[in-house]
Amino acid sequence: MINKYLRNRLDERWPVWAAISLKFLSRLVRTKAIGVEQTTRGPCGIAHWHGDELALIPRFGHIGPTILVSHSKDGSIMAKGATALGYRVTRGSSSRGAVGGLLALIKAVRNGHAVVLAVDGPQGPRGVCKPGIIRVVQKSEVPLYPVGVAGSNRFVFKKSWNQAYLPLPFSRQVVWIDKPLFFPKKTDASKIPEYCRQVEQAIGAAQRKAEAML
Repeated sequence: MINKYLRNRLDERWPVWAAISLKFLSRLVRTKAIGVEQTTRGPCGIAHWHGDELALIPRFGHIGPTILVSHSKDGSIMAKGATALGYRVTRGSSSRGAVGGLLALIKAVRNGHAVVLAVDGPQGPRGVCKPGIIRVVQKSEVPLYPVGVAGSNRFVFKKSWNQAYLPLPFSRQVVWIDKPLFFPKKTDASKIPEYCRQVEQAIGAAQRKAEAML
């Protein structure tokens, strides 16, 4: 009985400890963040690629953004860790047909919060924007900021589908939040693929600028 209690407590607390450790490690990375001030001017969307999470999540909890986390076991772990770092968490999915998750993000934006989304999720392929973030910023009539990340030294989790990585201590890193994209609230559904390509190009441009600054 005691062992079960201890195991449950460990399951509950270790994501928080991991988040705190990640934030400490992030302080050992020499990071230059460009354009962060844009995201504090009001509600907005922030778009990045899957794989950049461990580089980004320790950095922006202070602005209290909302993130969408799946209902999976891994999602529960991420939710606990992200909350410990200052994020607001809503559970759901951004994939096709996942209306609940997108509605929760729209509600968060309308309540005055920034929302952050890995736009090539939840299952890839990497670097291909899904329509979810487009719908969120359209319905909310807010800007979407593309984010690019570059680093000098990182550990890559090669078995992960998204090639997630951890910036290594004493490495250099640049996070570039580029000029915003705007999408009209009323538009033909046939335009959505074009808007997704615009997001892909904008994140790619932000990443190239980060690499040049590095």
